[in-house]
Amino acid sequence: MDGKNFSFYELQAYLTKNIGKEVAYGLKRDTNKFEKKIVPKILPETGKGGIGVGLVEVGVVAYPWHLAIWKGITETGFYIKEIILAFYALLSGLIIGKGAAVDLSGPVGIAVLTGKVARLGFVYLMQFAAVLSVNLAIVNILPFPALDGGRILFLIIEKIRGKPVNQKVESLIHNLGFTALMILVMFITYNDFVKFGSKFSNLWHSFIQ
Repeated sequence: MDGKNFSFYELQAYLTKNIGKEVAYGLKRDTNKFEKKIVPKILPETGKGGIGVGLVEVGVVAYPWHLAIWKGITETGFYIKEIILAFYALLSGLIIGKGAAVDLSGPVGIAVLTGKVARLGFVYLMQFAAVLSVNLAIVNILPFPALDGGRILFLIIEKIRGKPVNQKVESLIHNLGFTALMILVMFITYNDFVKFGSKFSNLWHSFIQ
């Protein structure tokens, strides 16, 4: 579009001004750049010029420090609830045989997503890191062998029984749990490479160049 960067309102006005005329758009998809020529027209939904693509203007909301603390607490509670519901959907789907109801990503998928979020800006990157931290905290507290939650479970069992669990039995269970976790990590990482292989390769090359 004449090599110019448009704001939300300028773009809308530009399209309205050029109804019926061919407009060239420079588009970028991942690392690929290409040009598309489109003719704007009056859209019945808005009564203004457009090309059938929704336009929104976004911004970062800032709060005073005393409100930011409370907002951070409420947002953390929201993410904890959503992550727990996602785990419930995942486990219930596996138990009843419907498969995973949510997508799982390992180190490769997280690296690809981090690269995408980083391009949005520092604030979004910090928010993504916070969500990952909450996610890892919830996973770690699950009552599964080899995790902190598994150790807490054994401590509860010891408290109920009034005597410690046999150390050899506990060690065996933790080792089996750790083995199961490693197998799961390898399986998820393999799926990540299948889904994000090319994107991860592009991200790696951008780091080493």
